[in-house]
Amino acid sequence: MNLIVFDLEWNIGYQPKTFLYHGTELTLRGEIIQIGAARINERGDVLDTFEVNLRPRIFRKLQHHIAKVTGLSQGDLDAGMPMKEGLQKFLDWAGPDAELAEWGLDDVPVLKQNLFLTGLDERWPERWYDLQRIFLQTYPRKEGEGLTLESVVDRLGIPKEEPFHNALDDALYTARICRKLPLAEGLATYPTGEELLREALLGDDTAARDVRVFPDRLDHDDYRNAEEINRTNCPECGAELTHDEVWLKRGNTGYYTRSVCPYCGPWYVRFKLSCRDGLHWSFARCTDPATPEADARWNKQRAAFVERMKRKKEREQEK
Repeated sequence: MNLIVFDLEWNIGYQPKTFLYHGTELTLRGEIIQIGAARINERGDVLDTFEVNLRPRIFRKLQHHIAKVTGLSQGDLDAGMPMKEGLQKFLDWAGPDAELAEWGLDDVPVLKQNLFLTGLDERWPERWYDLQRIFLQTYPRKEGEGLTLESVVDRLGIPKEEPFHNALDDALYTARICRKLPLAEGLATYPTGEELLREALLGDDTAARDVRVFPDRLDHDDYRNAEEINRTNCPECGAELTHDEVWLKRGNTGYYTRSVCPYCGPWYVRFKLSCRDGLHWSFARCTDPATPEADARWNKQRAAFVERMKRKKEREQEK
């Protein structure tokens, strides 16, 4: 395995920036200004390191909060390697078969967006891991415990010899955490993207029926607009369900509606959405039985939603 533990620092703008990805408008999460990486083996031993500072093309002015956190200056950004050249250097060092590992799930989406915007292959990497997940399997989180890189370094008694929020130093701290994990086992049993999405959809729900995953879509609203995703059949008789016109939000990245089978009665269809790579939307869908409790919750939330939409429309008409 060619395993690369990496960390990014990126700049953001004072106003959001969007770009088109195959005709779909996406929000740029950040523009990379620093890459730090360590090639490690499955014991967490560091075999090689990489670091580069990049000169941004879009968010050229260093945002004040980024400057405070990273300690970088506008001069550091201006002196950085041109974006495409620096990214290509990282790709060449890592290798086409590299599997990336990071502390959390923030950096790979930013990397892929930046690769696309510089004309490089955003399909790389094909496989990546959230090391927090492997950590929590070994060290379950207790009440009040943080999951920031520094808090976990403190928890594990790892010496703090370098500052945090420098990309290479953070990558090396992450590698030291890996030495205290059953890394080989955690990587071997790490779920696929589809499995992660199913897990996020279902949680401890054992009543869900007809669980399906639709990966790699471009449009966030495909869950309600794309027939091949939205069309749902009754889990009992197979007849097509008729969805309510209202879709309610469930959590940060979920939606659900009440749907009716002409023969078997009501169900609830719900979706969980993920944009794990920063470019594509994946959808997990299931159908839940209707219960008196679910109906009461739906009726209350739907009425509140309709009222909010009514007031919003009235305010817009008053302008």
